[in-house]
Amino acid sequence: MRTLAPASAGDVCRRGAQHYFVLAVDGARALCVPVIFNRTFIHRADVSVWGGKREKFLRLAGSTVVRCTDHRWHNNIWDSHVMQASPESIRKILASFRRDLEAQSIEAGGSGLYQSTLARGPKLGDRGRKKGGSPSD
Repeated sequence: MRTLAPASAGDVCRRGAQHYFVLAVDGARALCVPVIFNRTFIHRADVSVWGGKREKFLRLAGSTVVRCTDHRWHNNIWDSHVMQASPESIRKILASFRRDLEAQSIEAGGSGLYQSTLARGPKLGDRGRKKGGSPSD
């Protein structure tokens, strides 16, 4: 049974088995990022913000993260409303979201925009790392 009340910014909602953190609402659409449970590796855009009594009660503590890079627009109709995040958590998530958008825009730039940090570029016939010999050779 889906709830009739739409979510607002800062809500953690569930659709099916997936939990989402709502970043913004525009009419009948909501900009969401996924909440990922029991994560063993961390992405640069992951934010671990659950640490209070309320989050521990809802079993959102531990290795639960908000993945700020997989943002999508969804219909603002949810199976259930889990919780409202604290203002501090919302600030952390939005800051990570902005940082990841900036990083993605830099990575999307064409080749030749940035100079390589290597002293020399790759050579034709080069088969990867150097084995043996002096490091400058």
